[in-house]
Amino acid sequence: MGQIGMRTLLINVPYPFEEWPTLPLGLTYLAAVLEEKGYEVEILDMLVSKFSIPKIKEKIHEFKPELCGAGPVTMNYPTALRVIEVCKESGATTIMGGCHVTFYDREALQEAPYLDIVVRGEGEYTLRDMVGGKELKDIDGITYREEGEIIRNPDRKLIENLDELPFPARHLVPVSKYRAYKAGCDMISGRGCPYNCIFCLGHKMIGRKPRFRDIKLCVDEFEEIVYHHGFKKVNIVDDLLTINHKRVFAFCDEIISRGINVPWTAYSRVDTVTRELLSKMKEAGCVFICYGVESGNQRILDMAKKRTTLEKIRKGITLTNEAGIESLSSFIMGLPGETMETIKESLNFGKSLGNLYGFHILSPYPGTEVREKAEDLGLKILHDDWLRYDCNQAVSETNDVSAGYINKVVKEFNDSIEAAIERKEELKKQGKLSKRDDEEIELRKRRMVAWHILKNDYIERRGKFSDSGNPVELLTEKIFRLKAVLSILKKDQLAEEIGKMHNEGILNYTRDDHLITWFWTKIGRRDKHQIKRA
Repeated sequence: MGQIGMRTLLINVPYPFEEWPTLPLGLTYLAAVLEEKGYEVEILDMLVSKFSIPKIKEKIHEFKPELCGAGPVTMNYPTALRVIEVCKESGATTIMGGCHVTFYDREALQEAPYLDIVVRGEGEYTLRDMVGGKELKDIDGITYREEGEIIRNPDRKLIENLDELPFPARHLVPVSKYRAYKAGCDMISGRGCPYNCIFCLGHKMIGRKPRFRDIKLCVDEFEEIVYHHGFKKVNIVDDLLTINHKRVFAFCDEIISRGINVPWTAYSRVDTVTRELLSKMKEAGCVFICYGVESGNQRILDMAKKRTTLEKIRKGITLTNEAGIESLSSFIMGLPGETMETIKESLNFGKSLGNLYGFHILSPYPGTEVREKAEDLGLKILHDDWLRYDCNQAVSETNDVSAGYINKVVKEFNDSIEAAIERKEELKKQGKLSKRDDEEIELRKRRMVAWHILKNDYIERRGKFSDSGNPVELLTEKIFRLKAVLSILKKDQLAEEIGKMHNEGILNYTRDDHLITWFWTKIGRRDKHQIKRA
């Protein structure tokens, strides 16, 4: 039995995404600090499964939580409100955290009478205090309702020593489903960003002063992700990994010294990398870096307080290309000062850099300078339909460029990418595709199939049948009948994929009373000092 404390259910609310789903790092950190104190906590992950209200009600009936929480970003905030409303029907205390409500706390409580408490900023210790029974009036970092009045307590200080935090409780989420999609697993080596870009909330949420974790602890967690949870790629999702070169060298040396040969990715700025640093990262397994380039126009970069230059961008990406690390130049279209001409400059600049590049569209989130000073910056915010704040459609426009034009340009760019993929698929059929492109097309197809299986709960709904042959062949036959799958993979390819997932411990089955039942495997908690290499 755990200690006396509120039984807590944390819900991972679904959201649209472009690349791949990633395991909910924030929720697993919250759960970990509760587990460490012996409190009962579970996570209901609705991202890699079919989202349904009955499923939430069933979980609540089974677990009987006293506290229910969600941590949405802006684009899935409306969905999170519906989830919280369902939770409130059970009589549980309801909470919400994350970047959206941190800067929209009073409004959230005003528009949602079924929401009891908003957690602002870093939530680990705030939630621990709450679950442990501390009086709300004595908990920093929360906004709540009391007798019809909204009370906003003082901000909570940032966690000074991140090494105090336990490893995220990844065992509480369906790890096998993320592995089925061939997603990497996120981790952090520190928090904080010294920059103050006007479109970003990072420095407001986690502070401008970088706070770093112990390097050996970071690599211990890296090993846990690989050898215990079974991921074949790790994503270092610090806002800016390369801010401290000494630490990155030490991190890389520790990975190399332990003989960990697993690819990993990172976020960085082009003006914080050197030839030597990139060479060391490459040696340690770094295969991909995402650079926030934002624009190909210097005036727009300056207005966005990016504190870099086009020359530095070109130099940083050239060094990355020369180091043999793949990278993405990420642009934001629709920033203050955007015109038809600056859009053309960004398109041409991205094409000239010699790496992958892509465009998102500005979403002026609550709390960002670009939203708070929109009028002064010449930006018109069109609406607050949060579901459309997904960075893939214009919700604002500048004095010189309409939302419609921005949408048109980005759609044409994305259509050109899809057309290029279709050409590659045709070349694949003709046997004229390079090995690397062939592997990318194949991975894309298998991810699409995995996504159909996950989001429709096919294993849960169709993974049980009479024992009349080879389990892999029987499951393949059932899934292959689905129209969505039929149009993507051939039957032998699907059988191969299911066989791989079984061999890798992602999917398993039981035989009982002449019945075969397939299920997603679960990975239990293991002491971080007892991780064994596969």
